[in-house]
Amino acid sequence: MEAVCHFFRTNYILANCEDVIQKKGFTLNLSHYQMDELPEIIEHCETLMKLFLNQNKLTKVPSSLGNLMRLQVLALDYNKLDEFPACVCQLVRLKFLNVSCNNIVSLPAEVGQLTALETFWCNNTGLRALPVELSNCEHLETLGVRGNRLCKLPDQLGKLSELRWFTAENNDIVQVPNTFGMLQNLVHLNLRKNRLKRLPRMLVVMPKLRFVFLNDNLIEQMPSREELEQLKYVRMLNLSMNPISTKPEMQELAKHLMNIYVESVEDYPETATGNIFSGNSDAQPQQEQDNDTSSDWANSARTSQLDSSDESTLENTIEDLSVMLPEMSRFVTTF
Repeated sequence: MEAVCHFFRTNYILANCEDVIQKKGFTLNLSHYQMDELPEIIEHCETLMKLFLNQNKLTKVPSSLGNLMRLQVLALDYNKLDEFPACVCQLVRLKFLNVSCNNIVSLPAEVGQLTALETFWCNNTGLRALPVELSNCEHLETLGVRGNRLCKLPDQLGKLSELRWFTAENNDIVQVPNTFGMLQNLVHLNLRKNRLKRLPRMLVVMPKLRFVFLNDNLIEQMPSREELEQLKYVRMLNLSMNPISTKPEMQELAKHLMNIYVESVEDYPETATGNIFSGNSDAQPQQEQDNDTSSDWANSARTSQLDSSDESTLENTIEDLSVMLPEMSRFVTTF
């Protein structure tokens, strides 16, 4: 039965590729097909703009993938890649790239060639460092590198002037570069579960910053009340599970500053949003409030948790052969 399923699955994949070629399609979803390699025909899908290969068993990506020059979305998360595919760096029109949940411990300098990139997820890969060339991706708005082995962040990340969401929780980061103060559009900063020992000073010069997660660090240096009051536009500053969170003076400050959390709360608690948006109106002048504050909160929670690129409810199963058989192409052969 397993051989039969493999046969139909393989031919259904080929049928989808053939359909894209014939119809000059823009999207190809081959996620959840248990593929350990890509069919050669995929290099002929030259009109593709979106390619979903996530949730498979791919150990490598053929260099011919670099010929799909129109690609803007590429999902490779949840595979078995043991290195970043070099051919991906040729896809200079990419806007969305997800390589999360593979075994990618390093990124090539050539990743800086992806200058159109707006969203890059590299979560839970064992990544040890970020290349300075990543700063060439000047249109990046969302960058996720959580669950890795990062010890430091390159100063050059401060050049990412359009960055809005940065999540690097669960690493070994000991310091935030002062250049982060140049990230004037940053809304969401998640550095939870790192090794920070003090509150990053540059937070006070980031006017659009709304959500800061510094819980589960090693912060022991008590910030002054003046320093915390300068963060009046931040909707949530989570300092729980740090040495300072148990200090009476810190707990007293938190009682008066509605946006400071020093007690443990569940990650992104729905019950907390009421406090966040109903804080002191004097600390949140109307002219400074974003029109999309609520969506910022929702997006902040969602992007920090994101690993998978699935954008469709389509379930790529092979259980219903009655649906698959009519779509089989000329690639089907006898067995």
